[in-house]
Amino acid sequence: MSGLVYKDLINLGQQWKSYLLILVFWGGLSVMQKNAYFFGGMFSVYMSIVLLTACGYDEKANWDKYALTMPISRSRSVLSKYVLALLLDLLGFVTTAIFFLASKTVLPEMVAGQCIFQTISLILIAIQLPITFKFGAEKARTSVAVVMLAPILIGYMVVQSGIWHPNFDWEQLTQLVYLGPVAGLCVLALSACLSVRIYKGKEF
Repeated sequence: MSGLVYKDLINLGQQWKSYLLILVFWGGLSVMQKNAYFFGGMFSVYMSIVLLTACGYDEKANWDKYALTMPISRSRSVLSKYVLALLLDLLGFVTTAIFFLASKTVLPEMVAGQCIFQTISLILIAIQLPITFKFGAEKARTSVAVVMLAPILIGYMVVQSGIWHPNFDWEQLTQLVYLGPVAGLCVLALSACLSVRIYKGKEF
């Protein structure tokens, strides 16, 4: 499995200059706005997009058909993408933490922000990978965009309409935020089981 992950990292590494440019751009915007959370949120979402890029490389190269001729099980092929996802998520965590520290964000806010961003990233990955294995990387891009935008638009419309006004218990909400990454990992594990099942029944 390590060889499969290494293959994806090599493919993604060919575009490292583009990734760095985007990183610098978002960092600059965050500094100008004095808002480290903007950088953290965008970078977390971007990691899921990078993962789709890796899947897209495989799709264009017809990697799946080639891999089936090798002594590689379908389960390992699927799980390698989840390992890659966790590595990208870890990269996002470290990069965002460095940015938070550089912007002198207070520790409680930094921890809460990191929990939120990691939860978002893990859930996005958990949604997009089964869709990718079922329909392909290109269709998955559209589906993930809908998944990301729909709750935001619906929530905004409900609040603006006056039907519902948020009245949070912030202490309870903070506790939920800290549990978010654990819930995200559980959802990711269920997603991996679903993806394996989808991929095993797929014909190439």
